[in-house]
Amino acid sequence: MVKTIELSTGLELEFDEKAPHTLYEIIISNILIPRYKENADWNFSLNIILEEMNRIIKDYDLDPKLKLGLLNQVEEHLDKDIEELTGVAKIEILFLNMDDYVLDIEKLISAGLDKQELRNQMAKLIQPLTLFEIGELFIYLGKNAFLK
Repeated sequence: MVKTIELSTGLELEFDEKAPHTLYEIIISNILIPRYKENADWNFSLNIILEEMNRIIKDYDLDPKLKLGLLNQVEEHLDKDIEELTGVAKIEILFLNMDDYVLDIEKLISAGLDKQELRNQMAKLIQPLTLFEIGELFIYLGKNAFLK
């Protein structure tokens, strides 16, 4: 089913639920990249497009899984145009202080806390992270643990 969708920027487009790729590309090129150019804050820019997608899903009664598709499309762009835009590698874009988090995790684990306190402290540490960042943290930790 094709619907006419209006973005918060005022741009209208034909959206086909079976082919959402065009919507993702327009959100990335018309919202994500310009916002990042304005503020140089990756997390803020990602949150803006997620809020945009949430609004579109609600206003046009669309499948919530579209958010995952959008994030997957953003990830495809990270190695190409977004990396060129920022001048830094993908992992640095996603998580500028990855090594700081790893160091904090190492300190918590070696602090000798009981299991419950360790869980509480880890939860406090990762609570401000987005799902995207948490995923990247797990990938980073997994690569360091299993590929040594």
